[in-house]
Amino acid sequence: MSSLFYILLIAFTILGCSPETEKKDAGRIAATVNGVEITQREVASLYERTATPGVSEEVRRNQERAILAGLVRGELLAQKAVAEKLDRSAESVLTMYEARRQVLAVLAEKSMLASVKPLSDEALQSVIKQNPLIFGERKLLVYEQVLMPVVDVPFLQTLNDAAGKGASLSQLVDSIKAKKLQFQQVTQTQSTDQMQPAIARILSNAKPNVPILMRVENKFAMVLMLRSALPIPLVGNAALQTARNITSSQLRNQEFGKKMKGIVDASKITYFGAFAPGAAGKKGDGQLVPLPTVDTKMIAEKESRRIEVAIAIGVAYTFAVLLLTFWMRAFLGKFWQPLMSRKLKEVKSVDAEGHTEDHHDDEIMNTAYKPPVYIRYFLFFDVAVAVSTLGYQMFLVWSRTPEWIVALSVLPGLLLGVVFSQILSLSPFKKLTQNMRFLPILFFSFCLVAVVIATKRLIGL
Repeated sequence: MSSLFYILLIAFTILGCSPETEKKDAGRIAATVNGVEITQREVASLYERTATPGVSEEVRRNQERAILAGLVRGELLAQKAVAEKLDRSAESVLTMYEARRQVLAVLAEKSMLASVKPLSDEALQSVIKQNPLIFGERKLLVYEQVLMPVVDVPFLQTLNDAAGKGASLSQLVDSIKAKKLQFQQVTQTQSTDQMQPAIARILSNAKPNVPILMRVENKFAMVLMLRSALPIPLVGNAALQTARNITSSQLRNQEFGKKMKGIVDASKITYFGAFAPGAAGKKGDGQLVPLPTVDTKMIAEKESRRIEVAIAIGVAYTFAVLLLTFWMRAFLGKFWQPLMSRKLKEVKSVDAEGHTEDHHDDEIMNTAYKPPVYIRYFLFFDVAVAVSTLGYQMFLVWSRTPEWIVALSVLPGLLLGVVFSQILSLSPFKKLTQNMRFLPILFFSFCLVAVVIATKRLIGL
């Protein structure tokens, strides 16, 4: 019996190593290095990151082989490092942790920007029209630039007056030298889409060989002089592709900045030592690089706005229940008492012939009223508007307010609406509104719409 067991075990082992299994492994694995697998997917992934499109089949295969060769050598070196216990060193642990952080950060950024969609061709045409110096009026400019890191306003005014009287660039440079000011003179060749928009605009409209003085606040001053301008407009598909690249980069940066700010504000960040908020920098350090910090003021404003929106939702549902209560009263001729229905009092009435009858007090006040058809249509229209208004409010807040806040706002609103409807169903209030059946309906409808408009303003729309 035991021999049969060993025979079956050997048979299953042989079947497990069948050509079919080897064939599957051959299609999945690119190489094994001392038992460690390097998959075809790894090779393909690295090839896609570095591949040049449009290459021949032979070039592609050689590139894939070069990638696999690098992976094999890397795996051999990694195994050697493990054998020498280098993977346990502080440097290895720190480097691997940093590499893991970088990889995860790249994946998170890719996920955050997955929803960014490129602009349509119509929107790109609008971008092209709004930026003529980058597209239709694009030029290749050759110009002289004299940069002075020190701003001397009276001296600059003297240079400007001299330029206005026809002084050449060399004469202005001689004046700068005579003043013994530091400066740097270079000849630049740039297209208008590669330059600062202000400089590109000035040089595009400048006359050749006429010096122009510029001052950037109190940071530096410069003298510009156009040598030549060659029109090189971007039109057609080239303009569309350039506009697509520019706008795509801008949209991605805006979306990333917005979401990154949200991540920072939702986190708890504490700095220590030299990076602590109270740590004083050395004298002369200048402007310190800002660190990611939680915007406490913005968070407080956001929480305050959330509370206001939550209150607005609750108030809207309170008015909705009250509106429904009076709608039922006007439509059915009875005062609807939801959930918390109180017991109706039995009252006696005497008719003209002296007979005594038992009635509910609510029946006495309402049985004589039957709304005409046009009133019923009005009531249906009013309740449709109310439902649509509540739906619109939910649409406004759903993506901007956590679901649990919406739920906790709706429930108290419904409860308050029921409580107030019970209060208004008491005899003093009922008698007060008996002859004004539609005034409460109009009032609560107006209040409901007003609250939804207030909600829209609260969330900044």
